[in-house]
Amino acid sequence: MNIYMMMLVAAGLLMMTPVTAQADDHAATPEAAVEHAAEKAAEVKEAMLKDGTKVSIEGDMVSVVAEDGTKTPAPDGEHELADGTKVTTKEGKIVPAEAPATPVAE
Repeated sequence: MNIYMMMLVAAGLLMMTPVTAQADDHAATPEAAVEHAAEKAAEVKEAMLKDGTKVSIEGDMVSVVAEDGTKTPAPDGEHELADGTKVTTKEGKIVPAEAPATPVAE
């Protein structure tokens, strides 16, 4: 009888495992969400413009990196990265791309 009881307990534990894992996936605290956002904002991406200029993208800030490593805010305008991605900046910050105007049907 002990063997059957142990098998039932083991089966019950196995059945509970996926439910527990799913519950943990959604158990993030607001503090964890803020911490994750801060980590993401702190990520620094080094990139190269199509013209060979080295830039650093940190959160929504874009800086031009000089040969000596000093950084200055990117000039206003549209910049094309070496991979073809276009980034528009104003005062060193990334400006969201504007949606093309859609004609209004009359």
